[in-house]
Amino acid sequence: MNRALSPAVAAMTLALGAPAAMAATQIGEHVAVSGFGTIGAMVTDNDGAQYRSDLRQFRGADKSADFGVDSRLGLQANVKFNDTFSAVGQLLTSRRQSDRPVVEWLYGQANLPAGFSLQLGRMVLPTFMVSDSRSVGYAAHWLRAPQEVYAQYPGSSFDGGQLQYKATLGPVNLTAQLAAGKSKSDISLLGTAATVDFEKLRSANLLLETGNWLFRLGQTQAPGVKISGVPLPPLDDKFTGVGVQYDNGTLLVMGEYTMRRQSDPSPFDSNSWYLSSGWRFGAWMPYVAISRLSPKGPLFGGTPDDKVTAIGVRWDAMKNLDVKAQFQKIDASTRTSFVNASPAFAAERPTVNALSVAVDFVF
Repeated sequence: MNRALSPAVAAMTLALGAPAAMAATQIGEHVAVSGFGTIGAMVTDNDGAQYRSDLRQFRGADKSADFGVDSRLGLQANVKFNDTFSAVGQLLTSRRQSDRPVVEWLYGQANLPAGFSLQLGRMVLPTFMVSDSRSVGYAAHWLRAPQEVYAQYPGSSFDGGQLQYKATLGPVNLTAQLAAGKSKSDISLLGTAATVDFEKLRSANLLLETGNWLFRLGQTQAPGVKISGVPLPPLDDKFTGVGVQYDNGTLLVMGEYTMRRQSDPSPFDSNSWYLSSGWRFGAWMPYVAISRLSPKGPLFGGTPDDKVTAIGVRWDAMKNLDVKAQFQKIDASTRTSFVNASPAFAAERPTVNALSVAVDFVF
């Protein structure tokens, strides 16, 4: 594996519990164990706030180099009982409120007739085009997914059930997903600790892959979302996303557009998007990404957009290991990217420059 897996390949393999994005070790006839990790460091040119890569992170990077923004370690076990029944478990360690390992996935799967399959347990929350592989740095061309889009949904997994249908229609591979369950996340929001509780979550997603193209359309809804620690009533949440990717093995172009709408009064309505492109030559892949977050709610609506431009390079140094470097220019508020901001930082909205380096590996 000498280049980043396309999101299409990574999503399909990981969603089905196959460790194709990782170098699996077979244990006996029925069990395969694999893993992934990232060792990353980040530094910015501003001590007025700390940059984070996830709403669940309560601290981040400033002028002092920080190793917790992007570093993570994951272990995955795939158990195949027979051609019908299988199970997947994934343990993930990354910076969150508790800093303890969490069970990210733990579900059973039944392959049904006519292209259907059923998963029950804790699974990936399918809100984005690369939700399945976003923690596997080696599967991505960039150092981190654009937070102006990916930080808009706090959870990465849910407890419940999912029905999936796969079919081939001429040159088109189709995957449709219907999911229902619940998800809870501890986050830092508006300068305070909060818990977001999606008690009645439901999601529908459609993936179409043909040739070098991938298209995704999805929507996740949750009535009565409770946010503890914030003086708001339960909110009805609707999150819609559309994504497209072109990858011919040399040129990669991909982008997503998302919309969040909630029942009034909500300060969290937003539109966001990113566009990223990279060019592979040999073991090297330079890339660029631009992203925007446009707040629409009554609290932030009318304020300037969060704007981020990133340039970076990926080097596949050896089998199953890459090295990445990324520079970002961030024109952002404290809404998503920054935490522990001083009053002056929040009022001035300064431009922050950030440099990150990371080593991704799979085993």
